[in-house]
Amino acid sequence: MQHIVLATGSRRCYLRGSKPHMACSLRTPTPLRLPSPFDRHGSKGRRSLRVTAVAAPELGTTVAGAEAAGGDSGKYQSSDFAAAFTSQPKEYEYWITEIEGQVPESLRGTLFRNGPGRFERGDQKYAHVLDGDGYVTSFSFSQEGKVHFRSAYVRTSDLEKEAAADAVLYRSAFGTAPNKRSGILSALGLPNAFDTYLKNPANTNVVLWGDKLFALYEAGQPWQMDPYTLKTHPGPDNLGDFLAADSAPTNPLASLWAQAAGNGKADGQGPPTALGKPMGKGRSDRQSKGKPAQPGKACTAHPHVVHGEGMSDRLAVYSSNVQAKLGGLEVVIDVGEFDEQWQRVAGQQFSMQNTLFVPHDFAVSESYYIFFYSDTTFELVQFLLGRQGLAQCLNMTDGPMKIYLVPRNGDKPIVIDNVEPCFLIHFANAYEEGDEVVVQAIGWGPEIVRDLAAMQGSGVFGTFSKGDYNKVPVTSLWSHRINVKTGKVKRECLFGDQRNDHPRVNPSFYSKPTRYVYVNACMPEDGNVANPPQAFTRVDVQTGETQAWFPGIRCFCEELVFVPGPKAATQETDGFLLGMVYDAARHKSFLAVLDAADFNKGPLAKLWLKHHVPHGLHGFFSPTYYGPSS
Repeated sequence: MQHIVLATGSRRCYLRGSKPHMACSLRTPTPLRLPSPFDRHGSKGRRSLRVTAVAAPELGTTVAGAEAAGGDSGKYQSSDFAAAFTSQPKEYEYWITEIEGQVPESLRGTLFRNGPGRFERGDQKYAHVLDGDGYVTSFSFSQEGKVHFRSAYVRTSDLEKEAAADAVLYRSAFGTAPNKRSGILSALGLPNAFDTYLKNPANTNVVLWGDKLFALYEAGQPWQMDPYTLKTHPGPDNLGDFLAADSAPTNPLASLWAQAAGNGKADGQGPPTALGKPMGKGRSDRQSKGKPAQPGKACTAHPHVVHGEGMSDRLAVYSSNVQAKLGGLEVVIDVGEFDEQWQRVAGQQFSMQNTLFVPHDFAVSESYYIFFYSDTTFELVQFLLGRQGLAQCLNMTDGPMKIYLVPRNGDKPIVIDNVEPCFLIHFANAYEEGDEVVVQAIGWGPEIVRDLAAMQGSGVFGTFSKGDYNKVPVTSLWSHRINVKTGKVKRECLFGDQRNDHPRVNPSFYSKPTRYVYVNACMPEDGNVANPPQAFTRVDVQTGETQAWFPGIRCFCEELVFVPGPKAATQETDGFLLGMVYDAARHKSFLAVLDAADFNKGPLAKLWLKHHVPHGLHGFFSPTYYGPSS
């Protein structure tokens, strides 16, 4: 293979030649590889933070007040957080009448949220909260200052069949599986062996683009819903053939199984049956058991709205598909940018070699799509025998990390090897400064990754299903500065004194330098313990100062969603943050409205629901009002 050696001081950078790998699709550009030792100087220290936590007494609780609000020594109670994952069997539609404070006059539009809403079926509890059925809510802010609430389950075909049977019929990614009591495999203690079909609960995120509302789940395809009524459309949706069945079923393990059996071009076929025989196109025995075909590629649950001078806004989405090649396994990632007519206007496809792992999220800068690949292993036998779920079979290693910088203009991807490992979960922003790409994201740092690598079956995905966060590793906000010419990577912890997650920035500043990142975080006295999120926090990444609002020791906070104000394009703090809170004392939820410019004064308004909404995941705000006439 041809190499070009670039002299960069005492370092050497290798440019891989133009010939594609044996394992690569011919449509996949050949990566440009920059071997890069990690700059360790930024990996150890944590920035000292100055935390201010002042709240209006009538709308919130100060830190001192929170410590005395309930529980031992001001600590949260696991039973309170577990109550946040109580199923909500009802769907609602009403005008919100219990409002503390005042809704800002400029806050108009609709907030959509998604998360698991049901955690059992019949007499069987789901193995993990992330297997819960998708439950979408909407808060519509009218011109008259009223707020309308609506909620509905994502009526996927899987959900409808399980509801009719009042039983778990399918395996899920986090360990839920049917309690089968008949058949030879059940008699052998392997009731779900070789059943690789995975349910799509459509429970992770929601996005509205081009007047189409989609409920998203990263291991499956989107389900479209009516933004006015939240009625689910027939589906799933392949986004205008972007997720079409040109290669394999959604489930990567079903894909590999089909390819191994000689059906690698799974053109609309279902996954293998319980006896391990692939079901050809047109076969109906799988459908008769309530397990429909899974054609097409999986869609990320984390799309990003991107901007640029001289172009309209676009939605950046990527699909994923695992393929078996002569050189081993590879994950094929196809990134697409869509205008508001859902026409693909840009994008690129590339491959990650020798892996089954599909990144949970990505970032987009002015010039690049950025993916971080963490080294993992997969217990294939345990999954095929039905003993564990897909996520439970995934284990970390302390092997080096790779960073993929995929040019948005179609040029060859840059792959930076041998980066000290971390595991990034959710990305806040990415922007460019000279030859450097700066990526801000939340995840586990090198020390924690090494600890997890030493713990096979560490229980990372199972410990908080009952409200216990004590064994979940602490996540922190990190910055990675990547030099695209030298391959040098500098890592810095921006916010590590408290466990934090679900970062957001002003969307008008996405792909641009930002000063503020908005997160949810645990209580400050428990900074080194992975307690549940109980505060909304604004992090100043330039000074390290934070502002935080704590709604109370029995309250638990979800992700914040930034709503831009009229000057948000030039003023980073012009806007509002909307965040759901569950109050265990009332077993009800409320939506908090915070001023992006000042968290110290607490929420401008608290919109109380008549009931609770289970602790959710992600949301999306549209400036369009999708509520009824007021």
